[in-house]
Amino acid sequence: MPYVEDNGVKLWYEIEGNGEPLVLTGGFACLHNQWDWILDFLKTDFTVINWNYRGAGLSDRFWGGGYSLDCWVDDLEFILNSLKIEKVNLWGTSTGSPITIRYTAKYQNRVKSMITYPMFKADVAFRKAFQMFRDIGENFGHVALARFTSWIGSATHNQFSDDGNKLAIHEAEVFKANFSLESLAKTVETFSHFDLTSELEKITVPTLILLGESGLLGSNMPSVSQLINEFRMHCKQSQLVTIKDTGGTYCMYEKPKETAAEVKKFIKSL
Repeated sequence: MPYVEDNGVKLWYEIEGNGEPLVLTGGFACLHNQWDWILDFLKTDFTVINWNYRGAGLSDRFWGGGYSLDCWVDDLEFILNSLKIEKVNLWGTSTGSPITIRYTAKYQNRVKSMITYPMFKADVAFRKAFQMFRDIGENFGHVALARFTSWIGSATHNQFSDDGNKLAIHEAEVFKANFSLESLAKTVETFSHFDLTSELEKITVPTLILLGESGLLGSNMPSVSQLINEFRMHCKQSQLVTIKDTGGTYCMYEKPKETAAEVKKFIKSL
């Protein structure tokens, strides 16, 4: 597996496909596996760069430093510098969104475009959800947490369907591989306290808000709709695309072909 090493810490990355670079940043437990079902639709048009920040996934887990968005953003910068990649398109979803947003604001000269879920601040609802993630994971383990998160993330019609069950099973295996229950509290704490409103106002690159319509994290939920409106107020050049019949952060799972088509359309329009 390919790694770059930053002062003794190994950071994992993977490159597939051909075309201009597209960096993918998935959610805190799915990480690179959030893109498993869409990757084949992306790598025909893009050089797809998957990666893991320190403390999770295939990067070094046993790291004694503090967990922070800034540290993880700089992990991505270190990987791109090591690979001598100068300009990228970024796509982040779930808790990969704040990492994507902060990277874009901090290293804007490196970014051609940004695609993201509208998670730019941890409001009360997100903090409560993250607290439940921690409690369920620590008390009942990876499988129970995957059942819960897949129910939150998927479209309403998939929450108790065979497809929803397939997704929950997939997530359970991914969770076991990507994070330890001992590090869950630190990770959740990091994602429970951030507000990137001021960073949104700095971003001038073409920006696409991309998410599914359905489920508890979909654009049809009033709380998510409010986040979208606030995002667009602070990042005025941003566009919005929603994927019908998919969950807010699971459009790449539930309709990978259709979601990839929207990504290609956006980037190729620039």
